[in-house]
Amino acid sequence: MTSSSQEFGSQIFSYPSLIARMELRCLLFSISVLFALGLARESHAQSSIPDEDFWHAVWPNTSIPSALRELLKHGREGVEIDNLPMQIDDTQYPKTFFYEQDLHPGKTMNVQFSKSPFTQPFTILTWLKGLKIKDIDKEGYTFDELCIKTKPNGAEHKFCAKSLETLIGFAISKLGKNIQVLSSSFVNKQELYKVEGVQNLGDKAVMCHRLNFRTVAFYCHEVRGTTAFMVPLVAGDGTKTQALAVCHSDTSGMNRHILHQTMGVDPGTNTVCHFLGSKAILWVPNLAMDTAYQTNIVV
Repeated sequence: MTSSSQEFGSQIFSYPSLIARMELRCLLFSISVLFALGLARESHAQSSIPDEDFWHAVWPNTSIPSALRELLKHGREGVEIDNLPMQIDDTQYPKTFFYEQDLHPGKTMNVQFSKSPFTQPFTILTWLKGLKIKDIDKEGYTFDELCIKTKPNGAEHKFCAKSLETLIGFAISKLGKNIQVLSSSFVNKQELYKVEGVQNLGDKAVMCHRLNFRTVAFYCHEVRGTTAFMVPLVAGDGTKTQALAVCHSDTSGMNRHILHQTMGVDPGTNTVCHFLGSKAILWVPNLAMDTAYQTNIVV
C-alpha cells in the first residue's frame, strides 16, 4: 500500500479494497466541488445511493443520530416544504442565553425551552438581521423567510438542507472529512441543571438545527468566532446527562433586537453562549474529540 493510501486509510474510512476507498474518495471530492461551485444548494437530482448507505460509506460502523433519521424517511431536495409546524419535543428548542463565565462546575442553570406552536430554533433567529419579529403564538415563519429571503451576515455561512446527503456535504465542505457528529440530551420536564464539568471541543464547528416544519429541513451554519463545549449536567431530578453549549465571541452579526431582549447587550460586545436542543446536531473535527472526554475541566 502506498503512503497516500495509508494516510487515507488512517482517516474515518475502513474498506477492504483499494477500489472501494478510491470510489468513496471520488464521491466525497465531488460533493466538495459541488458546494464550492454553489451547485448543491437546491439540487433536484435524486441521490445516486440511498442516504443510509451514503452515511455508512462515510462513517462505517457508526449509527445515524436519531435527530437525523427523519431525513431518511422524508429528505429529498426537490420536495416542496410544508410550512405547517410539527409537534415539537419539550427539549427541542432552548431559548436561554448566558455568558461564558457561567460555564463552570457547580453552576446551577435554569434552561427555558420554547413551546409555542409556531416556534423555531431561537438561536438561528438571532442571526437573521432582517427578519420580521412575529407573535409565534399566532403565526410562524416560512421556509423562504428563514432560508431564502434572509441573507447570511458577514460572520455566518449558512445552508438549509432537506436531505442527509447535502447536510453531510455542507459539514464536509467546512470542516473536512475527519469529523464527528454530537447532540444534546436534556431531560423531559426538567429545566434546572447543575453543571458537572465543561469540556472544550475547539473553535471549529458546524451547527444544524431542525426547523419546525412537517417537512424535514435543517438550518446549518458555521459562525465565525465560535467555541463549542460538551457540558455534563445533573438535572433537577438527579438524572445525569450532557448538553452541547456554543459560545460566540463575535456577535457583530446578531439581531440587535433579540440580543437586547435576551441579554441586554449590543452586538459586537460581550461573548454570549447558548445550548443546542435535542433535535440539533453539532459537527466538530475528530481531533477535538481527543480531549473531549478527558477529566480536564475548562473553567
